[in-house]
Amino acid sequence: MRKLKLFPKIFIYTLSILGTLVAIAHLFLYFAFPHFYLQERQQELSQKADVLVESLSKVDEQEAASALQLYAKNEGITAYLRKESNGENLQLGSELAIDENSDQNSVIIEDRQVTTKDGKQMQLQVVTTTESVKQATKVTFRYLPLSLAISIFTAVIFSYIYARKLSKPLMQMSRVTKKMMELDRDARFVNPRADEIGQMEMQINELYEHLLSVIDELEEKNQKMIQLEKTKVDFLRSASHELKTPLAGLRILLENMSLNVGKYKDRDKYLEESIAKVDQMSVLVQEILALSKLQEETLTKEEIALESVLPEWNREFQLLLQEKGLVLEESIQPFTIEASPIAFRNVWNNLLMNAIKHSSKEGVIRVELKDQVLTIENPCIPLTKEQIETAFSLLPSSKGTTGGGNGVGLYSVHQLLEREQIEHRFFATSEGMCFEMNFKDNT
Repeated sequence: MRKLKLFPKIFIYTLSILGTLVAIAHLFLYFAFPHFYLQERQQELSQKADVLVESLSKVDEQEAASALQLYAKNEGITAYLRKESNGENLQLGSELAIDENSDQNSVIIEDRQVTTKDGKQMQLQVVTTTESVKQATKVTFRYLPLSLAISIFTAVIFSYIYARKLSKPLMQMSRVTKKMMELDRDARFVNPRADEIGQMEMQINELYEHLLSVIDELEEKNQKMIQLEKTKVDFLRSASHELKTPLAGLRILLENMSLNVGKYKDRDKYLEESIAKVDQMSVLVQEILALSKLQEETLTKEEIALESVLPEWNREFQLLLQEKGLVLEESIQPFTIEASPIAFRNVWNNLLMNAIKHSSKEGVIRVELKDQVLTIENPCIPLTKEQIETAFSLLPSSKGTTGGGNGVGLYSVHQLLEREQIEHRFFATSEGMCFEMNFKDNT
């Protein structure tokens, strides 16, 4: 069986309750009205009898009959007056309309003892029939079906309005929550009510906002994981390519040495060259492993005061600078960034090592931090536009750039800065190459 929706269910329940109350009220009226109306008539007759007693007590015996006659005629009642002095019975007022052939005749009688003004005792009996009660009951029962119909019609109208009023916000809530289930980002309760339903709507809005933020956060993390996996794949491919060239060269060198081909008979010379290539590959493997470890670890961000740490890190490269006759000029304004100390130190070490490696002898390497922008510039033959575009890749230079390519250095720098969300660029200057980091969005 199909379940009723909210509106018809509320309508039926409300109409059932109101219909039951209407039926009970009309049944009560049907059965109780004659009894209560008869009691009302009895009380009314009793009050009239009391008024008569009070009125007759103010006149003498001779005037009692005429006073009673006038009152009975005005009030439409029948009164019997018995004088105890002579036993005379007087019927005053209108005649009782009694059907002698009916077995349902009934009268209401009130007896009173009257003392006149002159001290005479009289017996007063006020009588009326229940015919008026029957007439009133008959009229009431005649209009009872009409009253019942009007009451039921009113109950239907009220039930409809009540059900519509009560179900409307709940149906609206159902529509909005259905959109929320479909993750409609525009689904909201607009202009919540001021009652408990309105409070619930506001709470659902807040809960949905939190849910969307959690979904966005998870989606962002998921995209980062996908990008990280893609980066790892690209990294392994590039690393394999980076190692392939020196390995192939080393194999050719050793093969020629083993066959005593031409100049390779001078084994001592080419053994040293082979060792140099092995050392080069060893350094490259260490750099690759270090970068891979940094990519996998969850690094905690901290505040780093650059004016303190950069001079300290630069001092570790003094021996390398002296070997090439290089001078390091520093101009560092006080500035603090928020980043991973491990990752940023790795970035700076790679940048400074790359600058020393590719700088012309007896040149000047300039480090400047100004207006939230950190630059490191080294003197060398500027790279071409094509070389700059591939500077952040792990592939070796195919055009014989100074130093034989960028290796893992700039690739590692680019990957870590992207992870730390630090804007950066690598460009040529009139004297060489410059690497720039912009921290304006990092504060």
